[in-house]
Amino acid sequence: MSSELPTRNSVKILLINGENKLLLMCAKTTSKDGAYHGRFWFPIGGKIEPGEKLMDAAIRELKEETGLEQQDVIFGPDVWLGEFEMVLSGQMTIVKQQFVVAHTEKSEVTLQHLTDEEQEIVEKTAWFSLEDIKQSEEVVYPVVLPEYIPDILSKNYPPTPIWIDLAKKPIRDNECL
Repeated sequence: MSSELPTRNSVKILLINGENKLLLMCAKTTSKDGAYHGRFWFPIGGKIEPGEKLMDAAIRELKEETGLEQQDVIFGPDVWLGEFEMVLSGQMTIVKQQFVVAHTEKSEVTLQHLTDEEQEIVEKTAWFSLEDIKQSEEVVYPVVLPEYIPDILSKNYPPTPIWIDLAKKPIRDNECL
């Protein structure tokens, strides 16, 4: 990937509930001209602000995207990392992501704390079992999630974060139901 492009560092939270289901968000994408490009699912999380530490960003994003507080979850390790290129604010950007595990006994979440930018694109959240993810006809990012999430759901965490292919594209382009 080109080092001349701007970089956005972000955290993704693999939030797992008491039923061993992963929380995913559904968002819609549009182009610079506002044309609709479809919807997709992805783990919660977002940008790490300048000067912010990974876990501080995870705690902030958890609150923004679920309404859950730090005491509502037990954070686990940082398990995956990767990067991909995408257009952000009209400019091709390298997005670097780190994935942190978190467990909660809560199943109720809210989108009431989303940022203005998130409110424009986030449509809903849902809890997905491993089978839901594997059998989904909808686009789920990262595309390699079905390959790597079984170990996380089994609490078989890598000793250090492993590189996953976040740039892999989906084969199909279906919408959330």
